[in-house]
Amino acid sequence: MDTEVQDGAEALSEGCSLAEEPPAQWSVPEVCAWLDARCGDGDLVQLAAEHGVSGRALLRMTEGTLRRMGVAPRSRRRELLRELLGLRLQQELEELLSIAGGEHPP
Repeated sequence: MDTEVQDGAEALSEGCSLAEEPPAQWSVPEVCAWLDARCGDGDLVQLAAEHGVSGRALLRMTEGTLRRMGVAPRSRRRELLRELLGLRLQQELEELLSIAGGEHPP
């Protein structure tokens, strides 16, 4: 595994919460750590590292993007897209709460 990816994974496993900063601001190692924690797929983590996928790029991924990156089969892309939808919704909710002056959900 790439050293940056490994560092991100170690930070996640040591209790460093990625929720402390918005996903759009995640570095490549943080994206890789999130992918590893969510999907547990070393190939996917390696692809993200090779393509330099930042948090901003992660949030903009589409099925076509994943296909061009080499993520196969389609069921794997669809699973990742479901995870990404949840991540996008979480970020949107946090931004709306911030704008409204509310507290973050538990």
